[in-house]
Amino acid sequence: MKLRKNKGSEVITTPIIIAIGMIFVATMIVFCIKILTPYIWYEKLSSTCLKYVFIMEEFGYLTNKEKNNMISELVNQGFSKNNLKISCTSQRQGYGNPIYLNVNYTYKLNLPIVGEKTIPMNINRESVSKR
Repeated sequence: MKLRKNKGSEVITTPIIIAIGMIFVATMIVFCIKILTPYIWYEKLSSTCLKYVFIMEEFGYLTNKEKNNMISELVNQGFSKNNLKISCTSQRQGYGNPIYLNVNYTYKLNLPIVGEKTIPMNINRESVSKR
């Protein structure tokens, strides 16, 4: 008994299977990057807050000039000014008195299948005045 080989069907199906696989892998890569993005934004926000806590320790509070510098620095990093709320020690504190910096940011995440989600990012830093 002689077996027939249908090589014509392999020529058509192999590229289709490869294309479907590549589309699936590309979709998974985009999805994973979208999921990891809020963690990167949180770290950017946290490091900027830490920088300004050191400034607060030096002056004993966060001056209006430094607060505006912080907002402009965050906006330059890509944060939306409308989703940013900052509360801090606004009067000069003496040596050893507590100071605080609270920054709240609402990150909007657009996932391809799930839709839009909002992720709250809250940074709370406390220290003492070194002035």
